[in-house]
Amino acid sequence: MRPRILVAAAAEAVADGDRLYQLDARQSHHLVRVLRLAAGAPLECFDGRGRRFDARIERADAKACTVRLLAPIDAATESPLSITLVQCISAAERMDWTVEKAVELGVHAIQPVVSARTQARLDAPRLQSRHEHWARIVEAACMQCGRDRLPALAPPLDFDRWLAAAGPSAGRTRIVLAPDGAARLAELRIDASRGVDLLVGPESGLSAAELERARTAGFRPVRIGPRVLRTETAGLAAIAALQALAGDF
Repeated sequence: MRPRILVAAAAEAVADGDRLYQLDARQSHHLVRVLRLAAGAPLECFDGRGRRFDARIERADAKACTVRLLAPIDAATESPLSITLVQCISAAERMDWTVEKAVELGVHAIQPVVSARTQARLDAPRLQSRHEHWARIVEAACMQCGRDRLPALAPPLDFDRWLAAAGPSAGRTRIVLAPDGAARLAELRIDASRGVDLLVGPESGLSAAELERARTAGFRPVRIGPRVLRTETAGLAAIAALQALAGDF
């Protein structure tokens, strides 16, 4: 597999010709210093909006690498099932893992949420820093797994603020994972045309009041199986199951 790199600003580039594109210092360092690629090396570039291109390195500069975008490449890597993962923020490494693997599993959007039992209590500047960090993880995961569309990563919100902003379901299937949920995930009828909002609690789970407010907003409590999964496992297991039921698995 050729190295892949994001060229987000080139969304309107490459119609019938080729185009030069200058990478930023972080991307340039990765190609030239980490991967040790030289001028002329072949690449695969994607624009984060669903398109990918043949490309090659035109100038190998560790601070300002230039690539030439060539012909568009046809590819289909997006799931027909639109899954939004609403993940209550967990400890640093666990949340990083969840974001990375959710992208690999094909979610369309990720909404980090601060709930009553969220253990990682961060002030506004640190939340902003974590959001930027997660955005880099989303990009790197797309580079690795072959996705050409960056999943939307929403800014972190307080649970109640998110629930109010989410509003009515707009026809989407709403699921909240709960170990004592009356329904099993395998029993659900998932319609890919409707999309799914998947709510996952933090390490200690959602509070009873939060779970009730989620139910009022249309989220159906669902259990995955007979075992209680950790927060970084539960959401990913549910995404994989949903993809098997109505997605692209």
